[in-house]
Amino acid sequence: MLRARPVEHKFNSLLTLKYSNHTKSVAFANGLVIMIKAESIREAKNIANVDLSKISAWAVNNKIRFNEYKSKVMLMTRRKRKERKEIEICLNNKPVLKCTI
Repeated sequence: MLRARPVEHKFNSLLTLKYSNHTKSVAFANGLVIMIKAESIREAKNIANVDLSKISAWAVNNKIRFNEYKSKVMLMTRRKRKERKEIEICLNNKPVLKCTI
């Protein structure tokens, strides 16, 4: 009798990376969503860039390249502060475009 061993998909380890406590990752079909909760836009930007550098390092180790041109960033807030709403997030040392609605 032969038993098939379950094959662990290489992306499973991406979901279990040591992200910051403010970060949650969700995978679906052929995509990955990284959600970050922070007190300010500056804090969110810093957390996102640190976590994306971890993802980039994981990608290099797994011989995968994420396309920074297909990746998007979206800022969602409930606050009406007079805080600059621009956010610069980088993937593969290139800025990720902001999602337009």
